[in-house]
Amino acid sequence: MDANTTVKGSESDSELVDKKAFTAVKANDSDNNSTSKKRNLDKYCRKIDTRILIFAIILSILAQSDRGSIGVAKVVGLEKDLGMVNNNFNIAATLYTAGFLSLEMFSNFLLKRVGASRLLPTLGIAWGIVCTLQGAINTKTQLYVMRLLLGMAESGFTAGILLMMSFFYPKRKLTTRVGFFYLSFPLANVFSGPLASALSHIDHPTISHWQWVFILEGLITIVVAFFGYFIFHDHPEKCSFLSQEAKDFIVSYKRKEKTLGGSENLAMNDTKRALADWQLWCMVFGTFAACAACNSLSVFAPEVINKMGFSPTQAQVMSALPSACGTVALLFAGQIVKVCRSHWVAGCLVMSVALMGSVIMIAALSVPVRVFGLCLVGAGSFAGQGILPGWVVTANSQTVANSAVASTLTVFMGSSSGFVASNVFLNWDAPRFAIGHSVNIGTLSLGILACVVVRINMGRRNRRLDDQQHQIGFDKPGFRFVY
Repeated sequence: MDANTTVKGSESDSELVDKKAFTAVKANDSDNNSTSKKRNLDKYCRKIDTRILIFAIILSILAQSDRGSIGVAKVVGLEKDLGMVNNNFNIAATLYTAGFLSLEMFSNFLLKRVGASRLLPTLGIAWGIVCTLQGAINTKTQLYVMRLLLGMAESGFTAGILLMMSFFYPKRKLTTRVGFFYLSFPLANVFSGPLASALSHIDHPTISHWQWVFILEGLITIVVAFFGYFIFHDHPEKCSFLSQEAKDFIVSYKRKEKTLGGSENLAMNDTKRALADWQLWCMVFGTFAACAACNSLSVFAPEVINKMGFSPTQAQVMSALPSACGTVALLFAGQIVKVCRSHWVAGCLVMSVALMGSVIMIAALSVPVRVFGLCLVGAGSFAGQGILPGWVVTANSQTVANSAVASTLTVFMGSSSGFVASNVFLNWDAPRFAIGHSVNIGTLSLGILACVVVRINMGRRNRRLDDQQHQIGFDKPGFRFVY
């Protein structure tokens, strides 16, 4: 009997060893599968980066450059030649924003119907034509009309890019890519200042220096935007440069994380529900605050520096310095999120840096200190653009309606800040521009508060989703808000 027991025990031990070995093999297969999936995802994202994202950044740089070229034109004689006085320039800057916002809320609905591959390049050609025509104007009224049309032509481009990116990239990769796309904002200021300065020195008997800025920048945009018809795609399923295997992989991946939306219809009920979400509105206010500071630099940095005692040429070149700091900060935006281990903490941190810069601009008259303050504003505000819009789109990507509304509202609120920036930096308030910087301080403070409120509410919503999933006994992870 002892022998039988010994034999039986030996068989049991053998079975146990086999079971452990099987479990180890299964775990190893799972690890290999996970490694393979990560490798496939990285390979797929690199293809999208090089084929679509880089071109989107280039075209966006041209958009920002065409938009902000009026600031350089002002320094080299625009106001004098058109007989502009008092706040006429502020009116022109405001009309651009009015035109932009007039169509912005409908842009992504049009993109879903027409397709990104056709709409986005068409918008680029349209605003390039309008920018070129600004070089043919003779009165301030004509400038007002052209700025309104330029805003309408650019309306929908940035929101369309963000929506298209939410179709192509999975949630874990989206925030970083949105941050890379927003590099176009400071890069535009870095390149457009020296470029416009060079263009403004072209001598011609009948064409003024400021006219050359508009004409040549617009023509460059038209040529580049044309290639968008061959580069942009509507969503991965229609992407010609992806293999069928890559298409199946990304569709399956995004379906598992509950963010597949490129080929889905845009439901009106879901859209209304997304628009009524107060948390989303609170989130995009942070983008509003960061963009208000960015717009201050984009349009008024040459003038602010000029009022410090620098010549117009020096001001044009030096206006690139704050944006260069912003470019560097934006490059590290993803790392800032990783170090802070959350989007909302990172957002609060960079907005605090921009706030500090605005305080310095009010408190000090020393030129080196004020230039340092402008650099802080550039670093903080542009880093905010690398963090906050990506957070908004990533945290609201559960349906195509949420993605469309989130990307549209992000751009809408960011552009609305142009109304603020265009009307608070006034000529008679030089050289401190205390009103403009005080408004930036107020909006940035409210933006920080908005991030805190959103973080608290997201925690509550995620706990509610966990409870609901536990009640129905569903083990697979579903959508969760990212904070």
